[in-house]
Amino acid sequence: MVSAAYDHLLAIVIVGLIFIGTVVAMPTLSFINNQTTDQNQLKNLALNVFNAILLDAGDPPNWGSMDPFYMNDPRIRRFGLASADSQTPYVLDPDKIQRLVAGNPLNYCEYEYIRELLGLDSFAFQLRIIPPFNVTNIDGTSILRKSPIEIDDDELSYSIKVTYLDGAPIPNAQVYATIIYTTSGGRSWFPLGGGNDLSLVIINRPVIYTDAVGICNDRVELDSEPDDVIVILRITTAEVCSLVVTFGTTPADDIAKINLVGDTLILTMPDSVPRANRWVDHVILVNHEGYEFIYNGSGRPGSPEDMLNYGCFRVWSREFNGLRKKNPVIFVLAFWVLGQEVIIAGPYHNLFGYTVFEYGESPVASSPGSVVRLQRSVIITGQSYIAEFWLWKE
Repeated sequence: MVSAAYDHLLAIVIVGLIFIGTVVAMPTLSFINNQTTDQNQLKNLALNVFNAILLDAGDPPNWGSMDPFYMNDPRIRRFGLASADSQTPYVLDPDKIQRLVAGNPLNYCEYEYIRELLGLDSFAFQLRIIPPFNVTNIDGTSILRKSPIEIDDDELSYSIKVTYLDGAPIPNAQVYATIIYTTSGGRSWFPLGGGNDLSLVIINRPVIYTDAVGICNDRVELDSEPDDVIVILRITTAEVCSLVVTFGTTPADDIAKINLVGDTLILTMPDSVPRANRWVDHVILVNHEGYEFIYNGSGRPGSPEDMLNYGCFRVWSREFNGLRKKNPVIFVLAFWVLGQEVIIAGPYHNLFGYTVFEYGESPVASSPGSVVRLQRSVIITGQSYIAEFWLWKE
């Protein structure tokens, strides 16, 4: 009898412990299940929104090319960055991309407006479009802060480092350099006419390769000491190309800002900034295949069609039929100013190898797993980029 009573009490204790353990564990298991469900829902939402951004052209489908474009343009009924002219997925419209660049002189869309168009009232996001690899100085510092170009009298040299986004070096990357510089010597009235007195000179350097640690360098002796120098680096690895512009002298960024909308090249400058007279001499288009002169002005003082019309916001504009189809990445413009040639490059957000630094808020999570990150390879103006999308619940 004692043994039976003992067994009975032991069974009661075990059942009680099981009950207590179940009561304690159930909320935890429920929380984990709910957390997993919420995370899966967030992933599904992020994927749907990201696909809508990259695969939908929006409404109207050419909304990025509308000119004039208004801040947070109310004519946009649906947001999407895909090119309406391409049947290939993940090809983005550069005119739409530029509407995400804060400070665009031709107006842009603010983050809160795009979030409203995407229906993300309770969520925050960040969109980044970055190059497939990094191009820096050999010590890893950004070329935004320090130019890799060095000039010693008439000798020009540069050293760069090419790495993957995780910092691993890329050996055997092909590096092509196009050097564009001006001199203060005599002036030929025939653009690139072959004489020795040209004030604008272009040199295509032979290909060089990065070494085992991703570093390459080049040195060239110019015909004369340069006034202004721009070096366009075309870096290719595994058939993926990136363009980077470096400046050997202080950029002449006070002349005008370069903008492109559709087939129209537009130079802008605030009305409040007075400038001396200057004339557009050359317009050079640069894409992933090379460069092309698309406009040769007279360059002569007194030519009204080539003079910057200061006193208005758009100081100069020209439409070039089929320009956008040539996939321009960068434009180099030469100006005739006070007896010498001055060169500028733009648009600014294309100069250093990427189009959009980042758009939206910074992804800050209160707990692990509450932020979703997605990546896709995309094509913009014939070049490969990585589109990165972060989404989290506020």
